[in-house]
Amino acid sequence: MPTHPIPLTLLDPDGGWINAPVHVSELDELPVLLHFFSMAQDADSNDFASLQRFLSELGPRGLRVIGVDVTHSARELRDTNAVEAFAREQGLAYPIAVDDGSMAQVYGVKQTPAWLVFDADGWLRHHLTGPDAARRVRPLLERFTQYDTSAAAPAP
Repeated sequence: MPTHPIPLTLLDPDGGWINAPVHVSELDELPVLLHFFSMAQDADSNDFASLQRFLSELGPRGLRVIGVDVTHSARELRDTNAVEAFAREQGLAYPIAVDDGSMAQVYGVKQTPAWLVFDADGWLRHHLTGPDAARRVRPLLERFTQYDTSAAAPAP
């Protein structure tokens, strides 16, 4: 479902980052998929396989994927080792924000997994949830990555 315009400027998780921090300036002119998930759910429920496939196929065309672990305990928020171990077990090498719930609240995420698609201008365009969300997000990602942003600019 299309959503109201929310800018992709709210990437400041209280729990920090796993794999690498992301600065909004690094995302200029790139489509972004924010994938909100919970470690309390299994890999199939979070649909990490689809996410890895999207990254592999559409990453070369400019797609940036950022995971957001919505934590469920103060301990997990203070000690991100569990999130880091979970990411390693699942083979998640992209940046993951450890959220205390504030990012989820700002972006209107009420259940996980949630797939938020931002256009190259940094505006939230689609927010999908549910068991078939990965299937529904695929054509949106393809549309937002139709041009290869990794190619060098033509000479003047």
